[in-house]
Amino acid sequence: MKKVILILISVLLCSYTFAQDTGLETESKDSPQPLISLNKGKYFKDVNMIANMRFASNSNFTDSHFDNSKFQMNEFRLEISGQVTDKISFVFRDRYANNSSDPNTTDRLKHSIDLANVTYDIAPNFSLTAGKMLSEWGSYELFLNPVYMYTYNDMVQYGDFFLSGVKASWTAAPHQNFTVQVVNSNSRSFDMRYGETPGVEAARAPLGGTVNWKGDFADEKFSTMWSYSIYNLAKNQHWNLLALGNQFKMPNLTLQYDFKYSTEDLDNTGVISNLLGYNPAHRAQDVKYMEHWVRAEYFFAPRWSTTIMGMTNSNYWDGNPDSDANDHIRTQWGFTAALEYHIYKPYNVKLFAAYVGRYNNFSDYAKNTLNMSNNNTAQVLIGIVSPLVLF
Repeated sequence: MKKVILILISVLLCSYTFAQDTGLETESKDSPQPLISLNKGKYFKDVNMIANMRFASNSNFTDSHFDNSKFQMNEFRLEISGQVTDKISFVFRDRYANNSSDPNTTDRLKHSIDLANVTYDIAPNFSLTAGKMLSEWGSYELFLNPVYMYTYNDMVQYGDFFLSGVKASWTAAPHQNFTVQVVNSNSRSFDMRYGETPGVEAARAPLGGTVNWKGDFADEKFSTMWSYSIYNLAKNQHWNLLALGNQFKMPNLTLQYDFKYSTEDLDNTGVISNLLGYNPAHRAQDVKYMEHWVRAEYFFAPRWSTTIMGMTNSNYWDGNPDSDANDHIRTQWGFTAALEYHIYKPYNVKLFAAYVGRYNNFSDYAKNTLNMSNNNTAQVLIGIVSPLVLF
């Protein structure tokens, strides 16, 4: 397997040597140069179209046994954004990879649409946004461009965080921003999410609110992204989420750490319900999730970088009808290591080879009562990634 991986990397690197640029800097996420230069006129001169793509050969393993290998478009999201006037901007992004059917969406938009919103800058330090948007959780894991993320922790992997609503942002002082957001608590209908859960009724106002603080300190070397959210999932059923994101940034090194703690009267994340074997509309009650996520990106040469991610997720079922059982169900450990070669800075294209591993450790109750057993999965990815600005 190691020889096959090395051969594939060599072929990919040789295929792209024509695109080398000796002036490449160490920062990977500068705004890339547009592929097509267009005269877009007076009113739409700042409009851009971006194809966020990650294509790879995926080799999958379960408990150290090889399962399969195939080429896949792991990420493909087409984004259009721009400044219409000095005060009005917009963004639209649709997802074409890992798409799912959407017979019942709360906001009447296709579920594949991530973003569809307009922002109005009322004053230099205050703006309002309306439409479908990203939840303002205090999480660097959530806010990174998906094409750079080879895997996610459970709350982002399975979370419902592209939601329709309104947001107010206020820059109280230089490098200190506060956001208040009110959105639908889910993008799916009540019947589709919770309709078969015993004793649960739909809420008249299934809305959620988030307060977020983003701060920069020490010449932006240290940054915070902290939030508290509460969502009304159903009648007398709520979801509370505390998310604390932290970042330390140097010229060649970026370190990020997220802590998330979630208490859910209804299992909105859905992981425990899935472990219990419930169908998608039947959710466990009184569950908790606690997560740690850390990411390091280091440029050890002008064209070469490495990204390492580690994460844990602990799952608890306080609503277990077995009063003698421990509420702990599972702890999952995740590890990712990637080697990345930046082949052409103007278009922000890079090749990568990555390993993604997950390890599940179940409690004695889960093993004895739910017939769970400890297991692990792994994935080896070799491919190309680019948030390609088309114009």
